[in-house]
Amino acid sequence: MSELDNVIFLDTKVSAGFPSPADDFVSFDLNLHDYIVNNPISTFCIRVTGDSMINIGIFSGDILIIDKSIKPRKNHIILAVLDGEFLLKRLNFQEGNVVLKAENKYYQPIFVNRNRDFKVWGVVIASIKKFL
Repeated sequence: MSELDNVIFLDTKVSAGFPSPADDFVSFDLNLHDYIVNNPISTFCIRVTGDSMINIGIFSGDILIIDKSIKPRKNHIILAVLDGEFLLKRLNFQEGNVVLKAENKYYQPIFVNRNRDFKVWGVVIASIKKFL
């Protein structure tokens, strides 16, 4: 990921419901790289394809920022490799075994047993959406 240019950040809240007047606000430069990335050496981006995580707002075409230095814990959204295939799922455990849960009711959980080749590549720390 290359260094992102600074963009103007308006230090005010925006209502997603009823409008509220914004009398005063302060603007300053916000470097998106510095805001999102805590560990540059272990951080990378990947583009999403598919719809298994739509219920938490991750859609096909989104770009995810993944940090490999974060120890994956229960309920983290992870990028994993299972039997040679990349997967984006929520990490859970059941009776000491790994369970990969989709965030779409049309997908069944994946139960990972010891016979499968499984590795966590990193934890999702942010998602970037582009509307235009």
